Amino acid sequence: MADDSGEKTEQPTGHKLSQAREKGQVPKSMEISAAVVLLVSCGALFLLGPAGWDRLVAQYRYFMNRVVDFSGTSGDLMALGVYAIKEIIIISIPLALIILITSVLINLYQLGGFMLVMDNLTPKLNKLNFIQGFGRFFTVRTIVECLKSVFKMCIIFLIGYLVIKDHLDDFILMADMPPLEIALLVLSISLEIFIKTALLLLVLAAMDYGYQRWQFNEDMKMTKQEVKDEYKQIEGDPVVRNRIRQAQREASKKRQLNDVPKADVVLANPTRLAIALLYDKEKAPAPVVLAKGRDFLAERIKDIARENKIPVVENKPLTRALYGAVEVGEIIPEEFYKAVAEVLSYVYRVKGRRRRV
Repeated sequence: MADDSGEKTEQPTGHKLSQAREKGQVPKSMEISAAVVLLVSCGALFLLGPAGWDRLVAQYRYFMNRVVDFSGTSGDLMALGVYAIKEIIIISIPLALIILITSVLINLYQLGGFMLVMDNLTPKLNKLNFIQGFGRFFTVRTIVECLKSVFKMCIIFLIGYLVIKDHLDDFILMADMPPLEIALLVLSISLEIFIKTALLLLVLAAMDYGYQRWQFNEDMKMTKQEVKDEYKQIEGDPVVRNRIRQAQREASKKRQLNDVPKADVVLANPTRLAIALLYDKEKAPAPVVLAKGRDFLAERIKDIARENKIPVVENKPLTRALYGAVEVGEIIPEEFYKAVAEVLSYVYRVKGRRRRV
């Protein structure tokens, strides 16, 4: 029934997940990236803030000590602007680098490594279609993302409201504070809002990351027919595989039959099994199986042996034991040395050749 209805009930295969990754489709949460970057930024401000603040205060005092020399001309304004921009850049560079590196690392972590998807970089004309583009704004995923954004904004406003409410007395005292203390208090309150917001968003982001992985797995699920089609595509059609295996078996038989004339002896059982053995002490420490077969193939091995005047020795127990214990091209096991040696000695005596085995 699942096949007929096309219901996606099967877990995605490794091949499909690999193809999805090549297209840039991976489970990824923008929420966790934003939360981690915000939290790291707060930590960087906490560590770098004092040094930046000292530099800012020093520049403020420097400017106030020379304000009497300020003429207000365009040249002075230009010089002041360039100086201020330079100081802002110097103070901001360490924080900007930390944010950039953090953003890159958290995205690489979610992607599972660096990934360049050329398909996403290629312009698609269908995306310029206004009607199709307008339709994409009203998908379930888009609505969920919109609701998440609204919820985040509500959370941020709520945290900001609660923190400011706790510091109302400090805001009242600002009227009697010097400008630098006011700025320091505002920065301290802002940092508190950022840290609390980042911690809460990190919890929400972890939940969203779990949801994104679950949703990705649901999107990647396959029907039973898709799994079968993919298996056929990767492994090949069963009919084709059977033909290939048949051709391989035929080629193997042909090679075996071509090697039979090299054998010293063919063991037989007497009609069903046959094994061709070669002993060359310069190439192997024990006899090697050149060919083996049953039924029709066994008869062919024996026929070729007789045509080439190779002795065919009927030994039912030994033939049966060797047939199940050794493959073509392998050396016979040690437990068969004595029995095979006796057969070879007999063969050499019959041929009138004396040979140590």
